[in-house]
Amino acid sequence: MIEFKFKISKSIILNLFRRLIIIDANIINSVLSAVKNTFQIIAKKELKVDKPKLVQEIQKDYDVVTNIGFTGVLEGNIIYSFSEKEAINLVNEMMQGIMNINELDDMAISAIGEFGNMISGAIATHLEQYGYLIKVTPPSVMRGKIVKVNVRGTILLFPLYVSGNNEMDLYFVYKETR
Repeated sequence: MIEFKFKISKSIILNLFRRLIIIDANIINSVLSAVKNTFQIIAKKELKVDKPKLVQEIQKDYDVVTNIGFTGVLEGNIIYSFSEKEAINLVNEMMQGIMNINELDDMAISAIGEFGNMISGAIATHLEQYGYLIKVTPPSVMRGKIVKVNVRGTILLFPLYVSGNNEMDLYFVYKETR
């Protein structure tokens, strides 16, 4: 019998474990379906979503970030990230010509938070169909020249395209609690 003796560092074990994460396709499909359908209803535009990616961290810096937490069978955050220009465009689409927004004032920030609420509620409804009952928290909208986001858990990145360019990103960050 051959016996192997070697020491494995904690970082090697963590890296191997991270690569072995199995993601339920129902989670991915719930997020995709909710985002596309709700965006079509809210903004009256077709949204293209790139193939979701499992990422280690949120690396980009953003002008506007909406964070909505959730608890339940899954717990974590749904993070919507935009350039300031795209946030203004989105709010104008939501207003459907009733108002014209040229800057991110209190009304625009409120609309961005409501956008996050609507999509997060749709995600929660879709997930419930697969036994993932979650409750979403009210949105927090942050803005600044460079907003850096740090989170823990499994991070799924959904790159979103409205006008052909990657103007928005959605991150679904979660840990399973059951």
